[in-house]
Amino acid sequence: MLSNDRVKYTDKEIIEKGSRALTKELGYSGFLRFIRHSEGISKEDYLNVEKEIFKDMSVDKIFDNAKEYWKNKD
Repeated sequence: MLSNDRVKYTDKEIIEKGSRALTKELGYSGFLRFIRHSEGISKEDYLNVEKEIFKDMSVDKIFDNAKEYWKNKD
């Protein structure tokens, strides 16, 4: 796995930087065409994935897991 400072960006920062880079390289219309094309790339239905991930978990358990994750993230 590659390791550098770029992996420390948040998802929001990655989207912002990627959008700027694509706009710079492709122009606005090219950027929009790229986004429109890439929206259909994922073949997985998120709702089905979500059902499998959280199967047999209560909302309280999901919340506790999320809280623990964010507490230990730093």
